[in-house]
Amino acid sequence: MRSFVYVIVLLLMRAPAFALSDDMDTLPYIISHYTDENGLPQNSVKFIAPDDEGFLWLATENGLVRFEGDRFRNFNSSSRISYIYSNAARNQLFARTDRREAIRVENGRTVTFTRNPSTEDDYEFLMYSDTSFIYPVSGLPNPFAEVISPNHFLIPVDAQEYYMIGMDSIRFVNKKQEQYRFKFPISNPWKFFTIGDSLYQLADNGEIVFFDKDKPVNVMVRGDILQHPAYQTGKAHTQLYWNFVAEQLFFYLDQQCYLVNVLPDGALETTLVVKDFDFTQQSILSIYYDNLNKRVYLGSRSKGLFVYTWKQFHPFRTGEGERDVYYAQAPFGDNGIVTPQGVLFDKQGKFSLLPLFTQVDEGYDHYSMQVDKAGNIWCKFGHYLYKINAACTEILWSREFHDDINQLYADTTGRLWIGGEKSGLYYLSTEDEKPVPLLYTAAIKDASCMQLENADTMWVGSGQGLFRIHISKHKIDTIKGMEQVYVRSLYIPHKDEVWITTYGHGFYLHRQNRITALPLDKLKYLAFTHCIIGDAYGYFWITTNKGLFKASRKDLLAYADWKQDLVYYFYYGKNQGFYTNEFNGGCQPCALKLSNGDISLPSLDGIVRFSPDALNRDLPVRKLFLDEVELDGHTLPATDTINLPNNFLQFKLHISTPFFGDNYNTQIFYSVAGEGNDIWLPVESSRIISFSSMPSGTYHLRIRKINGFGANNFTERLIVFTVELAWFETLWFRLLMIGLLALSIVAYLRWRITRIQYKNHLLETHVSDRTRELKQALDYLQASENKLRKQTLMQQRLIAAITHDIKTPMKFLMLLSNNRNTGDKSAKAVYDALYKMYHLVENLIQYMKTHIKGEGVVLEAVCLHDLLEEKAGIFRPIAAAREVEIFNNTEAGTKVLVNRQLLAVVMHNLLDNAVKYTTQGSITIEAVHLANEVRIHFKDTGIGMQPVLADWVNQYNATDTQVHNGIGLLIVIELLLLINGKLKVTPNTDAGTTVSVILDVNNNN
Repeated sequence: MRSFVYVIVLLLMRAPAFALSDDMDTLPYIISHYTDENGLPQNSVKFIAPDDEGFLWLATENGLVRFEGDRFRNFNSSSRISYIYSNAARNQLFARTDRREAIRVENGRTVTFTRNPSTEDDYEFLMYSDTSFIYPVSGLPNPFAEVISPNHFLIPVDAQEYYMIGMDSIRFVNKKQEQYRFKFPISNPWKFFTIGDSLYQLADNGEIVFFDKDKPVNVMVRGDILQHPAYQTGKAHTQLYWNFVAEQLFFYLDQQCYLVNVLPDGALETTLVVKDFDFTQQSILSIYYDNLNKRVYLGSRSKGLFVYTWKQFHPFRTGEGERDVYYAQAPFGDNGIVTPQGVLFDKQGKFSLLPLFTQVDEGYDHYSMQVDKAGNIWCKFGHYLYKINAACTEILWSREFHDDINQLYADTTGRLWIGGEKSGLYYLSTEDEKPVPLLYTAAIKDASCMQLENADTMWVGSGQGLFRIHISKHKIDTIKGMEQVYVRSLYIPHKDEVWITTYGHGFYLHRQNRITALPLDKLKYLAFTHCIIGDAYGYFWITTNKGLFKASRKDLLAYADWKQDLVYYFYYGKNQGFYTNEFNGGCQPCALKLSNGDISLPSLDGIVRFSPDALNRDLPVRKLFLDEVELDGHTLPATDTINLPNNFLQFKLHISTPFFGDNYNTQIFYSVAGEGNDIWLPVESSRIISFSSMPSGTYHLRIRKINGFGANNFTERLIVFTVELAWFETLWFRLLMIGLLALSIVAYLRWRITRIQYKNHLLETHVSDRTRELKQALDYLQASENKLRKQTLMQQRLIAAITHDIKTPMKFLMLLSNNRNTGDKSAKAVYDALYKMYHLVENLIQYMKTHIKGEGVVLEAVCLHDLLEEKAGIFRPIAAAREVEIFNNTEAGTKVLVNRQLLAVVMHNLLDNAVKYTTQGSITIEAVHLANEVRIHFKDTGIGMQPVLADWVNQYNATDTQVHNGIGLLIVIELLLLINGKLKVTPNTDAGTTVSVILDVNNNN
């Protein structure tokens, strides 16, 4: 199979590319023209043939082209297509290239075809083999007629039968056996054709000859061609156009083309299908007629493809500009229509003007026109109300209102309802000769539409919402959900079924006390809905600013009842015959349904009147096709099962469906999901579904095309594509990762065990070393302890020896020296010396005991006044000898928590120093209790303390090995440290020094 190339060109079907008139709006048809500038690969369209799938195939000089309605797809672009033909049985479609290749068309695609027939007179063999003797039919006119001159012309009837047209005879063959032969003079073999299994000839005089076996018989021609002025005098100029594949025959005469069919009596019926189109000027070679949709496809030798479509709508208008802007209308006579402008249209669209309306029409208010039970017509202009007789020849009654009249509505009970713009809702009796309008309610102003549901219930729409009136009870219900919505019109075909149109909010159904918003079309034209009117076939016709829609009432009700997910809307646009897509609303009535079933709709340019049953429904009922699968710019086989690599960038699916109507009526969706709440997305107009970089896995792509009206009326195609696993998602990779993980774990465990063993070894070594060091240290400590124990024992013995051998004799000597009976001064001096030595020894002993015992300091509450008085009493005799007075200024009861023995040693030493360095002066002792400390001051008037010594005391550092002026101060400072105290020396301003003991009360506590 040879490769073929696809070429897709999107076309703007709703904007024809060619027009044969300056004003296409006035023509009953519309022509679209396609060339190589807007879709065709080449401008020579020699053959047109339909296939079973609904596509049209075109033979061009640049390949076989498939036309699907809004785009072309080119196959075999490298080959010229000579012609398109069917097999003899007429059930397969083929094309032949100039290279003698036979291409078969199947399932909307092409495949190369090869067949070796048993005999050389086989029709299919002849179609793709060159011969100068027998030429098989492929249709008329034949593009090669001027360059070939065969001896025989073969026309097949079916797979076993054919006619052989010779130079002077005709024969009929069945199963390769000649059935009959007869002589017949043949001047032009290109004028023979078949209809069914019958052979015909277009004679030179324009007559049609039918061959009843060997008997030529002239055939009667009937139908539209007889109306052609040139047929009677110039029918010899009739030309044949025969689409052999489609089995369609056409007569062309003077810019008119007629489809030919055989009637039961054997006559030929002609139907006009193309009007005012010059085949000769446009070099037309091939024709195909779509009978269902009244559409003709014309292939030109050099000018491309023409699509000729008859318009379905033929609006009525006068051609007088503003007069053709229509709103309200009323039935008149035998299916005629009358408007407030006074224009009267009959059912063929011919118009006349009624003079009466020129008397009352103010030229701007054409929004209300009602017919009462008697047939009289009620209309309003501004704030004037008129009653006109049924013949529109006389004004029966009129009245001027004090308010502008918004809307009129004549119900079936004989009342005329009048909606005032500001004053409210009125009513009157249409049967009264002189009716009197009565105010029904002032609560509803600016009514825009009214409709009776039953004799006692009326619905009213306005710019402020929707209301339901219970007439006899004077009760008004405001419909929730419609507040502040401009209600455009109401349609109530059945009880409890109220259809509501709005301006900007779509349309609704009120049913079973529930409002349901109906779905909009894809471009939301239905958001601005003017009117709804039903026909006799179960369909609604809905007017908008963008065209006309048709919907199934059954589908809309099913949607409102949650039985259907979507509603199909069939769209009619301007290319169907409207002068404008903009219909009018805001009037009453907004549409008419006439007695013969016709529907009349007002528009911005004309009255659109039509018979619903006469319109063609060109619905998209054909299958969905997958034309091409594109992966990163490369083409893959177009199958329903696709395998994709994991690292692809872009994956595209080109889909198609043959549809030659308005593309707005094609709705295609797709979903990539499982069962359940699938998300359906619309397929873009390019008909391409694209995906990018998807994770691995299997995906089910469902493509759904809506075929038309009805529940679940869709065609669906399932395409399964699988994205391969990434290398890191494959089984071998996972097994490898598991193996590597296991090896890593084993390696890690072995490394951890080895490391732990190594650390254990290091720890054991370290412990062994530390043990050895500790043992050495322990040995050293034990030796030191023994040494210290010996030193302590020696110190204890020294203290005992001092106490026994020095302190006791000294105390005895001191007592002897202190004998008051002696007045010897030397004895006094001895006493003083002994006294000082005694107390020095006492202090040393206490100091040594403190350090030797190493016990904790015992605290007790010490009365400072008593302790200081005790010490002062000891030193007062000595001080008196030096003419020094000792004063104790401490308040009685001043206490501190401290070790009394150590504090007593400190006070003794400090008082001794003060007495020692003071003569003829005084010593003042005072203890002061502050917030967090207690200060004991020793203030003397002696010689003072050297600054160096004072600084040493104030900045004492235990690590300082330098001792100033003896051991006394050192003992005092270190004893103070034991009781959380310190020493501070301050020189007095006049003489002497103040030594202060500062005790930290908090720490002691």
